[in-house]
Amino acid sequence: MVLLGCLLSFALCFVLVPPVIALAWRIGAVDVPCDWRRMHCESIPRAGGIAIFVSFAVACAVFGGGSPFLICTLCGGALMLAVGLADDIFCLPAFFKLLFQIAAATAAVFGSGIATGGQAAPAIFWVVMLSNAHNFIDGLDGLFAGCAAIEGVALSLAFVVCGMTGEAMLPLFLALSCLAFRHFNRYPAQIFAGDCGSGTVGFLLGMLSLPLFGGVDGGISMLAPFLLFAYPLTDLFTAVLRRILRGKSPFAADRAHLHHRICAVGLTHPQCGGVLLLITGALGTVGVLIGAEIYLVPAFFASLAAAVLLMRIRRFITDCQ
Repeated sequence: MVLLGCLLSFALCFVLVPPVIALAWRIGAVDVPCDWRRMHCESIPRAGGIAIFVSFAVACAVFGGGSPFLICTLCGGALMLAVGLADDIFCLPAFFKLLFQIAAATAAVFGSGIATGGQAAPAIFWVVMLSNAHNFIDGLDGLFAGCAAIEGVALSLAFVVCGMTGEAMLPLFLALSCLAFRHFNRYPAQIFAGDCGSGTVGFLLGMLSLPLFGGVDGGISMLAPFLLFAYPLTDLFTAVLRRILRGKSPFAADRAHLHHRICAVGLTHPQCGGVLLLITGALGTVGVLIGAEIYLVPAFFASLAAAVLLMRIRRFITDCQ
């Protein structure tokens, strides 16, 4: 059943992307390189989130059952998709989008019953945070979709390690949808995910990862969810802190994200994306192993391997300067 669901989500997304490209041109959901932040020179449609969400939702409807948690997650994701698509067409104010993100996360968290009482506020914050974090990294061809696919697989494995095999299926569906979309989004991109894609997928990953907080053993294993999404979270926090220290709004766009900085030293788009995907995979591996105490020794050696990889990547970037 899991394999069939993965095949369905992948195949459906792959089939949906071409008509979504045509639809994006028709409705005006197009990224025009009209300012200094853009890393592309031609206008590109940016409504790829439609294909990702629809394929994921169909796979969930066919193979995922009808639990309140899944229904609320999909409903919240649909709201995020609608608001994101409106932003891709009309460029909505950032604060307006944030209010809708909070509303969608609040409704999904309370409606699903995944978190109650004092746990509700952190859960809502986590979902909104991941929504924005994935929006922040969607600035390089193939980067967001690749990271989301890796994170989905890592999240599924983390559930297995924690003995929560029932929750491991849905992240795989999302990962395969993102992987299929990446075929059209890799350099040179034919389509961008858009706000309707990055924000929605971040929301879905946030909701799907909430059960993991209750499945880890406690102590150092509580770091597992943060390691799974370490790259987008780091980019989010550094961007917000950088803007605040410079006296700017946290919503003010700039060209100082990690992918901007790596490309600026001389790496090509594919090289930069590959570096960041390697980092995502390395930290995700540590996050998977650290989720249960019985895997702490393998997690230690995985951490050493990740540290060596990061040093090699740093040297590679330095050599390219």
